[in-house]
Amino acid sequence: MKKVYVLASIVMASFGSFAMNNASDVAIESIVKEGVDVIVSVKSGGEAVSGALVKVVAERMVIGAGTTDESGSTSINIASYGGQSVSIEVYHSLYSSEKLRDIKLENGKTYAVSMKRKGETVEDVEARKEESIKRQEELRMEAEKSAAAAEEARLQKEAAQKEVEEAKKAAEELRANAGSMSEEKMKQMEADIQAREAEAKQREEEARQREEAMATQAAKLEKAKKEEREAKKDAEKAQKDQEQEIKNAEKDAKAEEKKEKAEEEAKKAAEKEEKKAEKEAKEAEKEAKEAEKEVKEAEKEAKEAEKLQSKLDKLDEEQKKLDDSRKKLKKEQKKLDKKVKKGKNLDKLAKSQEKLDESHKKLDEDQKKLDDKRKKVLKKMKKN
Repeated sequence: MKKVYVLASIVMASFGSFAMNNASDVAIESIVKEGVDVIVSVKSGGEAVSGALVKVVAERMVIGAGTTDESGSTSINIASYGGQSVSIEVYHSLYSSEKLRDIKLENGKTYAVSMKRKGETVEDVEARKEESIKRQEELRMEAEKSAAAAEEARLQKEAAQKEVEEAKKAAEELRANAGSMSEEKMKQMEADIQAREAEAKQREEEARQREEAMATQAAKLEKAKKEEREAKKDAEKAQKDQEQEIKNAEKDAKAEEKKEKAEEEAKKAAEKEEKKAEKEAKEAEKEAKEAEKEVKEAEKEAKEAEKLQSKLDKLDEEQKKLDDSRKKLKKEQKKLDKKVKKGKNLDKLAKSQEKLDESHKKLDEDQKKLDDKRKKVLKKMKKN
């Protein structure tokens, strides 16, 4: 394959010499090629990256490839390597692609590549999912406690309402039995009833406030539980997406590896054409020299043609001047003809006519000289 490039380089160098008008000697390089074995180790944050596709690329062609194993390494054998600079390219669907440039391979050497994660890993998603489940359980327990507290508040409210009813009932009984007890005892009992009634109403209000607070807390807990359920769904979806991405990455890596094998076969087939390419290169070199000779001759002719064209351009300029002079004489002739028709100063006009005729004669002579020069130039152009 290297020598196919040599052929292309020879043809391009030949045409380049045509454009620059510089002769160049084209030499066919003979490069000694040897096999090399290298190891590429791929890690991210100190952890091995498995399933990464690794390519060794030289002159835009893949000369070796492999996929990293559980240890994050892959061994690549390159049967034919001529010591040229290569790049090591690493791809993985869960990480940003990385590339080592301008590397000269050494047999048995390990090349380390560090990759950066694109986003969450499967482990990150699983941890987020477990945290969501734990949080849901905490919310469930809080909801149970809140429900129990709400029930307690409801019972306290009912008890307070009952006390208020009992206080009212006692007040009615007191009023009914007022005639059979002393005024002092009656006042004391009324004061006791009013105190109990006030305490019962206060407890009833406090119970009502606790019940409202519990209802508000329950609503907040329900909202939090709903958010956690949504978070759990998101985590499960992300986990499935990550697992699918890994499967796709493994599938792509296998397909790419198959493609690289096909390219390797194509490379070997191309190397079998080396001798034919060398012969074609020599023939191309010979043709290039002949073409270079033709180009020089063509350039010489082009320069001569350019020189003749320049002469024609100058003659065209002179012709324009003659045409302008001729137009001026014609205008003067028209003016003179008008004066002659009037019949005045004919002697003076006759002299003016003689001068015009002389001027026309002079222009005719100049035109003949110019046409003779043009004919000579055109004759030379036809010969070329």
